[in-house]
Amino acid sequence: MIALQFLVVIAAILLGARLSGVGLGVMGGLGLAILVFIFGLRPTTAPIDVMLMILAVITTAGCLQAAGCRWDGVFGAYC
Repeated sequence: MIALQFLVVIAAILLGARLSGVGLGVMGGLGLAILVFIFGLRPTTAPIDVMLMILAVITTAGCLQAAGCRWDGVFGAYC
């Protein structure tokens, strides 16, 4: 049973990666829906700490872009 659930998760990730962009999120939601409604798994609480870290990085990137700076993933920001 665990192997089948693992295959559902991997299939959703691979299909979402092929769709890219919003498709990755949609396939992640579809994979979660399959696990919850078909396999009967209970979803846990949302990872608030991780979501806040992602929000901080996106906000910083937006501020740098608005200030006219560019972000180089290896060496950081330069203006």
